[in-house]
Amino acid sequence: MFFAIFCLTCIIGAILSTMFVNRTLIPSNRSRPTTQSGNSAIKESADSNSATIDEINDIDRLNINTIAEKKIQLCIPKAENRSLEITKVTEQLLQAIANSDYEMYKSLCDPKITCFEPETIGNLVEGLDFHKFYFDTGKFARSDTVLSPKASKSTINCTMLTPVIHTLGDESACIAYILLLQYIDRNGQPQSVRTEETRVWHKKDTRWQCVHFHRSGMPVAAAIKSSFSIVVAHSFIYHSFMREIKVTLLPILSS
Repeated sequence: MFFAIFCLTCIIGAILSTMFVNRTLIPSNRSRPTTQSGNSAIKESADSNSATIDEINDIDRLNINTIAEKKIQLCIPKAENRSLEITKVTEQLLQAIANSDYEMYKSLCDPKITCFEPETIGNLVEGLDFHKFYFDTGKFARSDTVLSPKASKSTINCTMLTPVIHTLGDESACIAYILLLQYIDRNGQPQSVRTEETRVWHKKDTRWQCVHFHRSGMPVAAAIKSSFSIVVAHSFIYHSFMREIKVTLLPILSS
């Protein structure tokens, strides 16, 4: 009898112990969905944060690209305006030379301007005195590009062809072009001289000044002398030909 009670007690204790362990140590099926839901919520939150960061990066990239495009759009008109400025100031300089206007020429040049041109016969000349000599003489022997006679201004015409401008920042630029000079020679005949030029400009105190130039081609005086010699030669040939005709034909006609 005692043994049966003892066995019953052990069985009941084992059952109670099993129930206790199942309730306390092993999670129930009802708690698992909650855990999965929490993990899912955490994952969704992480995904949401990740998407937000990606969107922010995309917006930053868009803003950077937009700013860069705006800067490029602003730089293009600025460069075009500077090119127009250089073209205009170069035309003013050429006009000052053609008009023998030394004061205008001086205002557009740096006091220490340097140059290579045919009149310098291979030497690098610095300063304005070399050019002032030709302004003062006012003859058909001119340095720096074109003729500058004291004669009528209407006898000289300057044309700047195919200008190419390189901007070197906000305060420097270089222009290369072909200059075509038209003038009236001693016999009243129109003649043309072509030169190739490059000028370097620097902006000082809001004003553009030419600091260096290079001119190619034969000296203007030599070009004029050459054209004059050609005219004289043609005239000589013509008169010689007419004299030969007279000498040859007159005896025939007389007979």
